[in-house]
Amino acid sequence: MISKRIDVIKIFESEGYNIITPEKKSGDDVIAENAAVSRDQAGQDFEYKENIRKNVPHTVTPVLKMIPEAEYDIPTIIEYLNWHMGNVGEIVIGRGEIIRQAIYAILTGEHMLLLSRTGMAKSYLATSIFNIFEGARLFAAQASKDQTPDNYFGPYNIDEFRKGRIRHNIKGSVIEANLVFLDEFFDASDVVLRSLLSVLNERKFINGSEQIDAAVHTTIATANYMRMNEVTEAVLDRFTYKSIIPEDNNVYNQLLIDQTYTISRGKPTEPDKKIFFNQILFLHEIITNRNRDIKVEVPEFIYFMKNVFVTKYVSEMRKNDQNFFISPRKQAKLSDFLRASALVNNRFVVNMDDLREMYLALCTLNSYTSIKNLDKSEKDLYLDVYQKTMNHFKANGALAQIEFLLGIRTIFEEIKNDPEKKDMILKKSSLLDNLKNLLKLVFTGRRKDEDEAITLDSLKKSVFDVTSSVEEVNELKNGILKEYRELT
Repeated sequence: MISKRIDVIKIFESEGYNIITPEKKSGDDVIAENAAVSRDQAGQDFEYKENIRKNVPHTVTPVLKMIPEAEYDIPTIIEYLNWHMGNVGEIVIGRGEIIRQAIYAILTGEHMLLLSRTGMAKSYLATSIFNIFEGARLFAAQASKDQTPDNYFGPYNIDEFRKGRIRHNIKGSVIEANLVFLDEFFDASDVVLRSLLSVLNERKFINGSEQIDAAVHTTIATANYMRMNEVTEAVLDRFTYKSIIPEDNNVYNQLLIDQTYTISRGKPTEPDKKIFFNQILFLHEIITNRNRDIKVEVPEFIYFMKNVFVTKYVSEMRKNDQNFFISPRKQAKLSDFLRASALVNNRFVVNMDDLREMYLALCTLNSYTSIKNLDKSEKDLYLDVYQKTMNHFKANGALAQIEFLLGIRTIFEEIKNDPEKKDMILKKSSLLDNLKNLLKLVFTGRRKDEDEAITLDSLKKSVFDVTSSVEEVNELKNGILKEYRELT
């Protein structure tokens, strides 16, 4: 039985852990010092990597203030957000699309990975983006191979251990942060990366019986290289948004960089007006469909076409890489991007424009693949898939057929959920008027009496009669016939 404190300390220190004791300065002291920093100085507590001291592996800024109730105005928030995207683009030259991608990562509550060679201003970019927001707890760490999980999750609490409980002192750790910056990400050991998995995905720190909810909203990780194994592959899937920062040899852009550096000296400038992080959380609640009063609608047609584009994109990518894979997790999360895209464009209904922009979440920006001996970016490949699919579907009448079949499926689903209201549902004008118009487009040669009643049997027959040379239309048709064959 271990009875002396010094024995306990030696056991943990032999494993490489940093132990908090009353004689040592704890992470709490660092937080207390940070809290004393003035508001103007607090915006610069989040330094980029050259200023992260190796003996203090992370920096955390305190929460500054809550958002005033009057500022929950969606158009105003979106206006400021778009202004900030443009503003950051003026100080981080030639990175406009990556900046947009990062903002979408924050709006959707997802994580982003930035890859490039050294000296490409990855840290400056991440710092500039996080500097937009006021009222968020920030955590920054430069990874190294000799770090242990307690560098990120806090050291073990000796007092709790003496009571027979293994607990971390999480004050100032990544668990309490809203926005996280992890530099030199793949320098971290597999032990650390494995520990980060549940925090990045489930927003929980799990260590045996110790389970703590994490406040992490978005992580931006940067790296100069990638190493692949089972652990890093699992971690990579948690980064919905990925970009490679390319070299920019455009002499005009280099001139702009010189001018910007002369003014900023490589440090993010303070914007005139920051966005309260609670405003972002408000938008995030809407985007993830958790706001009871405000919804961004995603029509069934958009969901269907999203999956068509993803499937065709994956098929094209596999022509060069047989192992290319989009996980079901990521494919489902694309819906959050679509809602965010609609909201950023001041709409509450997702449309085809948002599907066209989906490459921001689906593709690794500035990553190239070889198709038919030609190098093409993942973005361009997706846009080609999008345009060719739309042209093919329009030429074959598939778009009207898909909308028609999905409309009938909606009616079938309502009847299935409430059979007693079948007759009322079949007479609902809001559904049937659109359906009758689509009937004319889908069955151009069929003559139908406008006053003829629509019945369940006639709808089933209409589904059965749909003929198409487009594979996806036939899959939809057969799926509906199979799912609702028992519906009476």
